Amino acid sequence: MSDESIDRARAAPPGAAPQEKRRLSRRGFVVGAAAGVVAGGLEWTSLRGRFDHRREPAGDGVAHAGAKERFAASLRATEAGASGVVHVGHSTHLLALGGMRLLTDPWFYDPAFGALSHDVAPAVPPSELGPLDAILVTHDHADHADLRAMDEMDKRATVIVATSDLAARARARGFTDVSVLAPWEERALGAVSVTAVPGLHDIYEIGFVVRAGDKSVYFAGDTRLHPDLAAIAERFRPDAAILPVDGTRLTGAPLHVMTPEDAGVAARTLGSRLVIPSHAEAYFSDPVAGHLLASTVPRARQRFAEVMQKELPGVACRVPEPGELVAL
Repeated sequence: MSDESIDRARAAPPGAAPQEKRRLSRRGFVVGAAAGVVAGGLEWTSLRGRFDHRREPAGDGVAHAGAKERFAASLRATEAGASGVVHVGHSTHLLALGGMRLLTDPWFYDPAFGALSHDVAPAVPPSELGPLDAILVTHDHADHADLRAMDEMDKRATVIVATSDLAARARARGFTDVSVLAPWEERALGAVSVTAVPGLHDIYEIGFVVRAGDKSVYFAGDTRLHPDLAAIAERFRPDAAILPVDGTRLTGAPLHVMTPEDAGVAARTLGSRLVIPSHAEAYFSDPVAGHLLASTVPRARQRFAEVMQKELPGVACRVPEPGELVAL
């Protein structure tokens, strides 16, 4: 038998084998297609938040050395009358103004969207935040509205949110004083006033300006640059601005969050004397999201500090570690 004949025999042995080979190919195609549909469905379900907040607080984040001790020292300073911003992690900050303690955009449990996890763990778990006077939530994204974590927080706190759906979910967790603020609406909390301001994100969002006496802080949430920043500056001229900097972008979609350079433009517009980067301590723990579906700016907090040093050297830029107090 020639080599050619042997090759034909191996490729197409007599009997039913050639048909079986074709059936296996069809079966393999069907199985592969089904696996692709299932995988895609799971990815879509994940990104819609169906797998959010499954693990321990900051289960994927690297604990920062001394964070709990710094947080405890910061609380003692605020209890002694210091005003400032205590960085907890990512977009979660504790504002100490007018003798009150207000928490912004809580996120503690990983993963958010089933795809996003803490790169650096928050300073403390939610149960160790201590007494809270208010919880401020800019929008309904899982890395800003961690209801599982809120369930472990001080239920006496006033909750101020962007939407009625968030308000209903907060009430379901046992909070009784819950308000929904539209842009430019204000809520008084003792000596502190909280004003909602416009934001611009991939979903509806507000920011907050918190004022007490002669001190004020603008918390921008997840916004990208928008025209109302000039109005915020004109109305409030906030002493400090907490600005998102990681430049989150879904593949093929517009920018959703300020880049460090954008935040520099915002800082110039606002005219604040102090700026603090935010929303830049997370990574895509889902490899599909991290490699194919979305991107962020590497070293965004450090990059923002570099931008500020170059463009606005007269403005103080602080890049706090988890638990650190930035005094006003």
